[in-house]
Amino acid sequence: MKYRSTWALAMVLALPAIAAAAEEPAASSSSQAYKSIEIGELIAKVAKRTGKQFIVDPRVRAEIPLIGLDVSTVDYARLLAILSVHQYVAFESGGAVRVIPDASMRQLPVPAASEVPAKALDDEVVTVILPVKNSCSAYFVPILRPLMPQAAHLAAMPNNALILVDHAANARRIVDMVERLDKVSTLGARCDPEIFGGGAKGNAKPEPAPRPASPAGGS
Repeated sequence: MKYRSTWALAMVLALPAIAAAAEEPAASSSSQAYKSIEIGELIAKVAKRTGKQFIVDPRVRAEIPLIGLDVSTVDYARLLAILSVHQYVAFESGGAVRVIPDASMRQLPVPAASEVPAKALDDEVVTVILPVKNSCSAYFVPILRPLMPQAAHLAAMPNNALILVDHAANARRIVDMVERLDKVSTLGARCDPEIFGGGAKGNAKPEPAPRPASPAGGS
């Protein structure tokens, strides 16, 4: 009887150690399944593979989870996507790629174009000056600005054009919507000049198009 009691007590005392031993392989396999890489190290690997030179802002810091991602297959386009997820952007100019926080992307010297360049990668930053023909350009700002990330930019100009700065993929979507809406618009392209007195804030209303003159003798 005394032997049985001693054996039972030993088993109870051993339970925590057994449980810990069982959890250790699970934790180990979990850490192996969710490895990560420092963003600077990832950029260095892409630089070596592509031959591109990178200038990285010291504020660019992040651990990149490698969930189903093989580092050896990360090319420049995929690197841009990873940077975008972590709120960074890359801009290539003068033979070097600058990597900075996306809060500064509106100040990048990205060449302006009348449309999104066809060869622009989805996560490249683009600047588009988009003319509006049948509507007041300021009318589009409050409608479309919520569809853009905080770091992007959309403003209306007195010459009835929109200035757009965003990643190429979303810029294509915005340009497409503006062109479709402008094509079916019957509001007229005239804008009240006063709405631009303090800059386009996106709360302007288009000036109605002039009404046709009444026939002679009409009331």
